[in-house]
Amino acid sequence: MRRLTLVLCAGLSLSVATVAAADSPSAPLSIGAGGAARILLSAPVRDIVVGDPAVADVSLVNERTLVVLGKKPGATTVLAFDAQGRALADRDVVVSDIPTHAVIVQRGASTATYACGDRCSMLSSTALPVAPAPSAAPAAIP
Repeated sequence: MRRLTLVLCAGLSLSVATVAAADSPSAPLSIGAGGAARILLSAPVRDIVVGDPAVADVSLVNERTLVVLGKKPGATTVLAFDAQGRALADRDVVVSDIPTHAVIVQRGASTATYACGDRCSMLSSTALPVAPAPSAAPAAIP
């Protein structure tokens, strides 16, 4: 009897975890500014809403494929609805000023950002100012 109870508890917890995973929202879509990402839909789309059009834009490739274009760093939401008003997509979009395939190299106080494919090209370089060493207090005059 105890084994049957353990098996039932294990099966129930597995089914609850599966339902929770199916209902959980998808991870935010991360795009570099100037980059693009694709969203595939399960049905034909009729309406598309972008929360902050200054951050991202959406192009319709066909009735089931959207392309989200990162415009400037920030966060927004993309929503897509079918002809009956059912939600086909509800994605948080995060646009970063660092490209998707960027490599950041930090040496001491300086940082360099590279865009890499077959070869890497430097995008930016910064050097933090070095703080002056504390000076010794002047000796008191007797």
